[in-house]
Amino acid sequence: MSKFDQLNKDKIDNGTLIVCFDINSTREENQAKPDDDNEEIMENPNRIFKNFFNNHKKINVEINKIAPSEINHKFSLKLLEETSFQIRIISDLSFIHEISLNADSYIIFINLEDVQTQEKIEYLIRYILESCCSVDIKTYIIGMYTDKDKIREECKKEELENLFSEDNLSFEYFQVKYSDKDKDHFCLYEFIENKNYNDKNFLKKKIEDYKLTEIIEKIFNEIYENKMNFQFDPFKRRFVNKSEKNLGGDNSNCNIS
Repeated sequence: MSKFDQLNKDKIDNGTLIVCFDINSTREENQAKPDDDNEEIMENPNRIFKNFFNNHKKINVEINKIAPSEINHKFSLKLLEETSFQIRIISDLSFIHEISLNADSYIIFINLEDVQTQEKIEYLIRYILESCCSVDIKTYIIGMYTDKDKIREECKKEELENLFSEDNLSFEYFQVKYSDKDKDHFCLYEFIENKNYNDKNFLKKKIEDYKLTEIIEKIFNEIYENKMNFQFDPFKRRFVNKSEKNLGGDNSNCNIS
């Protein structure tokens, strides 16, 4: 491991590291790098996380370009306690990024209307399983569309889940209608921090009705729970140890895990 990657590992030992692979990444060493227009496409993770943090003004995020193919987002969330996160966006699959071997989870955004999506995701799954040797690290895949009628047949939910299962990928798949205007979403962080925040609609909200911002919040929440062995109790508005019994009392049938 290089000194640089060891330094990065030391920085995240007490926090949570998420590696986000750009599905439109460069694959070969001499392949031309994507131009700046790439950020305008629906599944571009740089823009998606930029919108996410724009919708969360209270979260202080530090964004750094670590290398030509790596952008790092460092921020903290007030969960059970002040918790540090790093999201490393990787846009070059022509070599193994050592930081990806230290990840707690992976995230991939895909365009369900793109004719090349199936081929791209198959390549990326092989990269994760073979190059990262990450059979046990969970990959969160978010499929996005602008119109359900435009979803390609091979990108239907059942088809993709079958593909991921056949490859023995540890995954959780979400499908969502894309919008970069999620300011009116139910904010889990506001709900935790602000005791006067009384919107509890999420208790009866189905996952298929979540907005993109809410799905990202749920993923961060789940990664934190799995790493720390906690579980969020929405009725107490706090995280509790999973060993605690009777989580949520008689109302433990909410959709937030």
